[in-house]
Amino acid sequence: MFVYPVSLRYEITDAQLIINRIPAEIKVETVKHGYQIKNHPIKIQINNKGFFESLGIKSVDTVLKDAARRGQEAVNTYMKRRGEDKNAYLGPDGTTVWELAAQRAFPTIESRLSFIPDQKPEISWKDGYVDIEYVPDERHVEYVPARLEFEYIPYSVKIYVDKWSDEV
Repeated sequence: MFVYPVSLRYEITDAQLIINRIPAEIKVETVKHGYQIKNHPIKIQINNKGFFESLGIKSVDTVLKDAARRGQEAVNTYMKRRGEDKNAYLGPDGTTVWELAAQRAFPTIESRLSFIPDQKPEISWKDGYVDIEYVPDERHVEYVPARLEFEYIPYSVKIYVDKWSDEV
């Protein structure tokens, strides 16, 4: 048997397990909507026609109607007076024209004093409402779970020859 004197050196590297921990990530985004309010204002209607007419301030329409009514009354009054005059002349103790004129010379005047208007303005309203709509907020959540990354470095053995003897 042969024996060779040799000096060996070796290096052993241990196996390694490198663990890298990556934490979880949470991303939250909020899209805000909230309340949406639409306002439709009230439309106020004021009718002052009766109020102004009670004060003597009349609209064109009312002035024309009053003029037509007064014209009809004037015609009726004239016809009535002509009938009365005819009957007064024809009676047994007939009235003269002068007597009729004297009776009509001093007409009766009626007047009244008023400080408070007879009618109030008519106030009303229509429409007027509020639309309230609630739209909930939207949330977008993105979740990346925590994870572990492993890196394995295997063991190694390196053998070196430091001395080699030539002697046998």
